Amino acid sequence: MSFGIRVRDLKACKLEKASSRLTMNTRESNKVVQPLVQPQSRIPAHSLLGPRVLFLYKHPTLTAVALFLLILSGPPKLRFRDLEASLRGETDWVVFFHLIVWGLAGFWVLLQIGKRLCAKRPVLRLRQPQILALVLIMCLSVSVWKSTAPALTAFKVYQVLVSFLFTQIFAERFGVRASLNAMLYGNALLCIAIAICAFLTPDMVWTFSDFNPEPSRLYGELIASTGVVSVLAIILLLTSVRRIWKPIPLSLLALFFILLILSLMRTAYITAFVFFALVALRRPNIKPLRRFAYCLFAFLLMLYACDRLPSVSRYRSPETIFTLSDRIGLWNHLTTITLNQSPWFGLGYYSASRIHGPEYNPGLGIAHSIFFEVLSGGGLVSFTLFLALCVTLSTYAVRLLFLSRDRLAFASAALFIACLLFGFAGESIDSGPFAITFWCSAAILPWLHEGSSKTHPLLREVAVHAASA
Repeated sequence: MSFGIRVRDLKACKLEKASSRLTMNTRESNKVVQPLVQPQSRIPAHSLLGPRVLFLYKHPTLTAVALFLLILSGPPKLRFRDLEASLRGETDWVVFFHLIVWGLAGFWVLLQIGKRLCAKRPVLRLRQPQILALVLIMCLSVSVWKSTAPALTAFKVYQVLVSFLFTQIFAERFGVRASLNAMLYGNALLCIAIAICAFLTPDMVWTFSDFNPEPSRLYGELIASTGVVSVLAIILLLTSVRRIWKPIPLSLLALFFILLILSLMRTAYITAFVFFALVALRRPNIKPLRRFAYCLFAFLLMLYACDRLPSVSRYRSPETIFTLSDRIGLWNHLTTITLNQSPWFGLGYYSASRIHGPEYNPGLGIAHSIFFEVLSGGGLVSFTLFLALCVTLSTYAVRLLFLSRDRLAFASAALFIACLLFGFAGESIDSGPFAITFWCSAAILPWLHEGSSKTHPLLREVAVHAASA
C-alpha cells in the first residue's frame, strides 16, 4: 500500500513552487512509498472528489543513476565485430562488460523487489500496459527453445525484462521528473561522446553516405545512433529545462541540432518535425519551447522562400524512400520464414533476424523494426501482445495530449510518439537509448493518463453526475 503526505491549507499558487524544493527524509523511507506522479506536475495525484494529496520522492541514489545511465547507453559497442560472432557465442572484453553491467542492473532490481516484499508492499503497480509487457516477455522467453542461438536469445530476453523492471521501479521510487532528467543526462552524454569521437576517433562514428564513398555521415555506429539520441535529447532538453536561453542549455541544444543534421537520418528529421508540429498545435504550458518552435518554423519558411533549404536527396538516394532502404523486402522475407517454420512462438528473439536477415540482404543484417523483430523472434503470439501494448500506450499518449497541457504530460507523450516513429524502421526494445525511453514511457504514461483523466473538467463533471444519479 502506498502512503502520501497530505498537505492541507496551502494555496495553489505556492504549491508548485514549494514542491520543487521538497525532498523526502531518508529516515521516513520505510513509511512513505513514492508513487509515479510527482508533485512538480500540474496533475495532482488525488482521488476524483477527495482532498488534495501531495507525494514526495526520494532523491535518486548514485548507484541507481549510474546503472540507469549505463543501461541507457547500451553500453556502447566500442569496436567493430562480425554479426555472426554473437551467434557463435564468441566473447571479448566488451561482452564481459555488458554482462557485468546488466548483471548489476538485475541485482539492483532484485534488491528493490526484496525490500518491497520485506515491507509487505506491492512489488509493482500493475496496470494494463505492465501486464501486457510481462506476458510479452514470458512469450519471448519461450522462443529460447526455438532459437538457433539460445544463449544470445536468453540474454536479450533478460535485457528486455531488466529494462522493463528497472525503469518501472526507478519511476515509482524517484518520480517522473527524475526519470526524464536521467534520460536527458544519458542522451546528452552520448551526444557529447559522439561529438568527441567525431574529431578524435572518426572511424567509430563516421560512415559513407549514398552519394559519397568517403566518411560523410555521422552515424555513430559504435557509440549510439546519432539521429535517435540527438532527437531524444532535443525533446528532453526543451521540455525539462525551464531556462533554455542560458549558455549551457543553449550550447547543448546547438550541439544536438548539429548532430541531428549530420546524421542524415530521415526518420530522425521526420520525428523532430512531428515533435515541433505537436508543440505548435497543442501549445503546451512551456513558453520557451513554444517560442523556440515558432522561431524554428519561421526560420525554415524563410530558407524555403529564399530557396536555401538544404535537400536531403543530395546526400541520400530518393529511390530508397519508397522501399525504406530495402526494409520492406527484408520484412517480407523474415515474415515468410517465420510463418513457415514457427508461426506461433517465432525462431528466437534477436537471433532470428541475424540469421535470416543476411540471407536477404547482407548489408542490412537485422530486422530494422521493433515490430518485425518481435514477429520473427517471438511469433504471432508475441507480436499480438506487443501490438496491443503499443496501441494501449498510443491511446494514453494521444488522450494525454488532449486532456493536459502540462510539461511532464507533453514530454512523456512526445517521447512515446518519437519511439513509435523510430521503432517502426529500426532500433530494438532490449537495450540502449531507444529501449529505455520506450519502457520509461510504458511506466509513466498510465499514471499521468490516470491523473489527467481525474482532473479534466469534462470528465470530472461526468463523474459527479454519475455519482449523484
